[in-house]
Parts: sequence; structure tokens; C-alpha cells
Amino acid sequence: MIARIEGNIVAGGEDWLEILPTGIGLTFKVIVVENTAGRYKAGGETVTMYTHLHVSDDGPTLFGFESDHELQVFGALIKVSGVGPRLALRVLSGLGPDRVITAINDESVKILQSVSGVGARTAGRLVLELKGKLAESGLVASQPIGSEETLEALLALGYSRAEALQGISQISDPSLSVEGQISEALRALAHR
Repeated sequence: MIARIEGNIVAGGEDWLEILPTGIGLTFKVIVVENTAGRYKAGGETVTMYTHLHVSDDGPTLFGFESDHELQVFGALIKVSGVGPRLALRVLSGLGPDRVITAINDESVKILQSVSGVGARTAGRLVLELKGKLAESGLVASQPIGSEETLEALLALGYSRAEALQGISQISDPSLSVEGQISEALRALAHR
């Protein structure tokens, strides 16, 4: 099992990095969350990735994560029936590990459904099987109360799900009314 890779990035794409480990004459193609790929795909940097090796009929695939916390959330997601590694990676790319945990613990299925490929059944299964089993890293504040309504309002105003979730993540006071949350999210989106 490959638990961690440290080396130089030699190439990258939308959701992958090619890493040349120090002292080994071969490269590993590692599938990563989109934010990580975007940050490093130019190459030339040294990186350490925590990895999960998934073996399927198509062959082995190596998934990489910048933190052990992100790897643990990924591991929990793929244990849920009907959630494969690609979908788990898409969930982490769309929401981030702490936001996933908050949505699961708060039973916010609409937040989970905002990720492409996650339907009502899968979101419900994630909540049912993982609620209370994962802890946040403490780096991200919990989801504001009423944010499902805020998300729906931002979507109705024409924002993409990713933009709406980004705006919601900027809400500083979780006790704001839904109207206050919408106003603060709109202000955050206007200043990006």
C-alpha cells in the first residue's frame, strides 16, 4: 500500500498531478481534488500527498490529499454504499472536508445534493450512515442555520452552486436570519 508520496510535480491537469518521488526513477499519477490540482498543476513544486490506492476492474488508481483529515473524510465517504472514489472526490472538491462533515451532521441533504452526482438517495444515505461519526478539524466554522434556504435563494438569483456555496461560507454570523445571510453572501460574492 502506498500511504504517502513526497516529490516534485512534473505535470498536472484538471483533477490530477504527476509526481516524481525523490530518489525513484518513475512517476505516479495521483487523482486529487480540483483545488489542489489547480494550485499545483504548473509543476516544479515539491509536494507531500496522503494517498489512497483503489483497485478496481479498470486497474489501480491512486488518490491524493493534502491533509490526513481530508483522506479520513474520503475514506469514510467511500465506505457508504453507492459512493465510489470518484464521487467521494467530487464531494470533497465541491464542499471541502469540514463542510461535508457539517452538512452530514446537520442533516443538510440539500447542501450535499448541490454536488453533481449526489441525488436525494445518496445524500440521505450519507447522513444516515455517517452522522455523528466524523469530527471537523476545527478550521472551518459550522454551517449557518438556515443556509439551505440561503442556498436556494442564491441559486434562484442565478448563481452557480459553487458560487452560492462560496458566498455562504463567507457568512460571519451564523445566527443571522435567512435574509441577513442572503445579504451577507451577496456582498461576499460581489467582492470576489
